[in-house]
Amino acid sequence: MNITTNVDTVIAQLRQYRDKLNERIHTMLQRLAAIGVDTADVAFKTAQYDGDNDVVVNAPEWISDTQLIISATGSAVTFIEFGSGVHYVKQHPKAVQLGAIRGGYGKGRGKRDTWGYYGNPGTNGRTVPGKAGLVLTHGNPPARAMYDAGKEMRERVTEIAREVFAHG
Repeated sequence: MNITTNVDTVIAQLRQYRDKLNERIHTMLQRLAAIGVDTADVAFKTAQYDGDNDVVVNAPEWISDTQLIISATGSAVTFIEFGSGVHYVKQHPKAVQLGAIRGGYGKGRGKRDTWGYYGNPGTNGRTVPGKAGLVLTHGNPPARAMYDAGKEMRERVTEIAREVFAHG
């Protein structure tokens, strides 16, 4: 066996190792993304929200070999994620940074403790007797669905990495 054969063998082994490593990284990211999607989906579906909760958590989207995006769509995403109305004390940890301060976005009705709209009363809006379709609301507390999904994924990175990389 000559040195060229040895080098070729080592190069082939390194390529095989690299490919296996890339597969495992892909698997780890998929598993973490699934945790994020599940966490966000449950939080959006069970959120306290007066109105139509039309939020859909989308399947993860690959933007590169090592990056995924988890997103949610619907007209209520911001109101549910960050909360709406000044009635509730709890704040979303990223609200100020992202410009989603309760009462300060949307139509601005959330600056008042109570306001009315016509539509679905949702989880705890009160319909007004004698006023067809009029609902009074205090808004809703922040559900933190995407924020908590990110937190859950970060907390599970080591566990998932051990499971994925420990096999073989």
